[in-house]
Amino acid sequence: MNDSSRPARKTSSFAAMLRDLREARSLTQQELAAAAGLSVDAVSALERGRRTQPQPRTVRSLASALQLRDADRIALLSALGRAGDGALEMPPRTLTPHRPSPPAVPVFGRDDEVAEIVAALRTTRGRLVTLTGPGGVGKTTIALVVANMVAADHPGGVYFADLTNVTDPDDVVAVMARAAGSHADTVTGLGAHLAGAPVLLVLDNLERVTACGPQLVELLAASPDAVILATSRVPLRVRREREVRIAPLGPAAAVRLFDERLAAAGVPPSPGSEDDGAVAQLCRRADGLPLAIELLAAGAARLGPRALLKWVDQLPDLPVAGPRDLPARQRTMAATVEWSCRILGPAARRLLPRLAMVPGSFSLNTVDAIAAPDATGAAGAAGALAELIEHSLVTRSDDAGPAGRFRLLEPVRRYALKTLEPADRTQVRRSVARWALRAAREQGARIRGHGDMTAVEQIEVDRHVLRLGFDQLVDDYRHDDAAELLWSVWLPLWMTGHTHEGLAWTDRLHEDALSERARARWLVARAGFNRVAADLFVTAERAMRLAERIDDASLAAEAAIFASAAALRLEDFDGSEALLARAEAHVKTRLDVERDVWAAVHVPIGRGDGALLRGDRSAAARHWRAAAATAQELGSGFSVAAVLAECAQAARGEGRLDDAAVMLAVAGELVPRRDGHRPGAHLAGVAAAVAADLGDVVSAQWWEGVAGSAAPLDTDELGERFRELVRRADTVSGRD
Repeated sequence: MNDSSRPARKTSSFAAMLRDLREARSLTQQELAAAAGLSVDAVSALERGRRTQPQPRTVRSLASALQLRDADRIALLSALGRAGDGALEMPPRTLTPHRPSPPAVPVFGRDDEVAEIVAALRTTRGRLVTLTGPGGVGKTTIALVVANMVAADHPGGVYFADLTNVTDPDDVVAVMARAAGSHADTVTGLGAHLAGAPVLLVLDNLERVTACGPQLVELLAASPDAVILATSRVPLRVRREREVRIAPLGPAAAVRLFDERLAAAGVPPSPGSEDDGAVAQLCRRADGLPLAIELLAAGAARLGPRALLKWVDQLPDLPVAGPRDLPARQRTMAATVEWSCRILGPAARRLLPRLAMVPGSFSLNTVDAIAAPDATGAAGAAGALAELIEHSLVTRSDDAGPAGRFRLLEPVRRYALKTLEPADRTQVRRSVARWALRAAREQGARIRGHGDMTAVEQIEVDRHVLRLGFDQLVDDYRHDDAAELLWSVWLPLWMTGHTHEGLAWTDRLHEDALSERARARWLVARAGFNRVAADLFVTAERAMRLAERIDDASLAAEAAIFASAAALRLEDFDGSEALLARAEAHVKTRLDVERDVWAAVHVPIGRGDGALLRGDRSAAARHWRAAAATAQELGSGFSVAAVLAECAQAARGEGRLDDAAVMLAVAGELVPRRDGHRPGAHLAGVAAAVAADLGDVVSAQWWEGVAGSAAPLDTDELGERFRELVRRADTVSGRD
């Protein structure tokens, strides 16, 4: 409660104190008299000191009209010299059971959360349940749904206290007391008021006064039949608390809410129309936050979903404000996020907009790099990140990867990015560039030198961060460093199917701006991403000759392998074999100094490709098995199966479905057998695509199920499925 509820100045007389209390509440004598059921003359006489011994009923009426807290009431009685007079004590209020108002909008996709909260309210020993989550996720709405569901469990009443405007934790008890019909302003007073009453107290928006947690614990100890359901963007962090985190809506529930809000605005959705795709994309932009969905739906009701989608990323805020019955802090997403940022510590407040520079998920290592300019150190960065997570501004990501990852919800990221100063923006991008170059070197060396497939996964999940760093290196004219980063990551990008994106990276560099070594690296990467055989051959051969001139055996081997692959596509089988022999010579030279597993394995893979194109499937399989054996002999984790899956994808793109099926069948043999034989998701996904191209819908669905499942498979069944894929492909291609 703010200071206006206290006397404006210390006084000792009843008359002066009564006047100060009235004026502090901006009441006239007429207004106070009407509220207390007294005459104006009576109030005037009391304030002038003409009446010094008012009746107990008069004092109680004045205290009630002024809504005095315990401390002010006792002070007023003390001024009369009768503080201990029982006749002047305020009579206890009778608790009047009631239900809170239901949510203003329909609720979708929250059945599981509601069931969890209801169970927690009925079983949690501490009887304190806190709903946490980002601003706009619907905590208040869910709390109202739950309160109505469990009202029958609390015959003493369900009381709702909005703490949005409360900034002093010491005022929380007084606000709760008023909601429950009491003048108490202490835990003892409110506890006595609630004693023996099975009540539910719903406390909304506690994030600015979480320090009141110990008082709530004390109140629950004093009122054994009371239960508290709180909402807050951060937990209270007391031992009695049971925290339930409210997550954003899933895609289906998000679309349902969007459609309902459109219909409420007089624009019923048309299932199957062109707007469906736009609505789904807008819900993805909202990242499942109900408030963001409601605001976007309000804009779509005026502009149309497709028009809004076209402009939404270019607008500083939506062209239509939120409903007027929402608090001002929730009428735009910017206001909602800004409300959360107010209660952050300085380090977390500085880190948030810098993290917003990353358009996707990030690791702890990335956080350290971004936070480095603040000189907070790793511990400081981790602490700031932990605070952002606790405040629900940063969330754990679902990205697959060898380490935990995090991200900002998209509406939070968009707001935070706008608050980043231009100088900080450049500083962050340069920090990311330093991190990206270092990470690319490390992961690229692990892939080439050790065949470490976890490094391929790491490049995949960090791809967007690496691109941000690459772009900054180019913008800073550090072209040689950019070429090194590109060469370090081209292989995993190729293995994970990002060839078009890789070519876009190479287009940002021009060979005239590069040193010879950087140019050789750039040409090798460009060759790796090139799907056009003639262009690939020319690029790879140039890279090979340049690498040989600067005596870089590793680069020369890579380039020769690419040139060989291009020669195969051009049906120059002898030329392809000669280039592979040249690559093999470079590999042996390289392996005397440092292992280069990628090149060593790709020589037999290339020979297998040549055998397949010549129609000798048995020889192709032997070469591919030899490649896997070479990787094993070198103690490498390199996955020949993953490479064959990517080669099968390329063959499929060229219409060579029979060759793709053979590659997949051999790849299936080479998948490591752990807890049952099962192919990787990418291998199964390519098999599903090939089956679909062959018109075998049933098999395509089976392979899709394999790609999305973690259950082990029977080795015999899997082998038969691959063989059936080969037979089907042969039939379609006319081999039978």
